[in-house]
Formats: sequence, structure tokens, C-alpha cells
Amino acid sequence: MKKSTLFIWAIIIGMIALLIFQNQTFFMTHQTLRINLGVIEEYQTPDLPIAVTFIAFFLAGVIIAYLFNISARFKAGRTIKKLTATADGHGSVITELKREIDALKGQRAPVGDKTTVLDLSTINKTQNTSSGASLSNSDESPSAFAPKKTADKSDDSVEEKSKEK
Repeated sequence: MKKSTLFIWAIIIGMIALLIFQNQTFFMTHQTLRINLGVIEEYQTPDLPIAVTFIAFFLAGVIIAYLFNISARFKAGRTIKKLTATADGHGSVITELKREIDALKGQRAPVGDKTTVLDLSTINKTQNTSSGASLSNSDESPSAFAPKKTADKSDDSVEEKSKEK
């Protein structure tokens, strides 16, 4: 994306340079600007090339656009700060809840770790022990996290492990 944007700007600047180069006589002619508001006496600029006038009005437009955009930038900055603080607060709550889940599962949560990766093997084992018998007797399909049953031997070993506990 950055390369394509750079390429587009290069084309635009090249077209402007070509326009100015092909019309040098127009841009290098001297012209004066005057303003008469009726309240004060008429003001007249010294003879300047038209290119200087173009550059002056272009820069004035850039400054005006910046001034109109500055309040929106400050509001966006404040919003970003508030949302970042909210996200940090939610992150700490998530960390606390993950530690609580790990404590309830009997696992020890790593100290100082902000993210905890869930071990799917323990989830699958707990689902097999809690719902292994009910799945074989019911017509319902197993959940997405439960392992698919492939052989009766795996069912027997799971049931034996649950009986041992």
C-alpha cells in the first residue's frame, strides 16, 4: 500500500512539474494583485511572477486545511487515550479471570504473564470425562472441541480413566 501511494504521488508531482515546465512563459510573467475593500485605501502587491502567487495561495490553503483539521486530531488523540486505558483495564480483568479459571482447573498460572494459552488436551480430557458416556447414548453430535471418536478402544480407555478418578 505504501509503495502504491508513493507511486501515485510521484505521478501527481511529475504532472505538475510537466505543466509548469511547458508553461514557463505564463508562470514567469510578472503580475500585481490589488485589493480594494472600499473602507481602506487600495492595496497593491509589487510585481511578482505568477508562480510565486500560485505557491503563496497553495501554502495558504495548506495552512487553512491544517487549522480546520487540528481540533479533530486533538479529539481523536483523547479518544485513543481513553480507549487504550479501557483496553488495559479489560486486559487486567481478562488476566485475573484466566488465573481464576486455571486455579479452578487445578493448574498453576504463570506469574507475571499477561496472556495464558489454553491447553486443548486438558479441555478435551475434561470434556471426554464429563460427557463421554452421554455422547455414546445420545443422537447429538459432539462439540467442536471434543475429539472425534474413532475406535471403541479409545472410549474404553477414557471410561477406565474416569472410573479410576
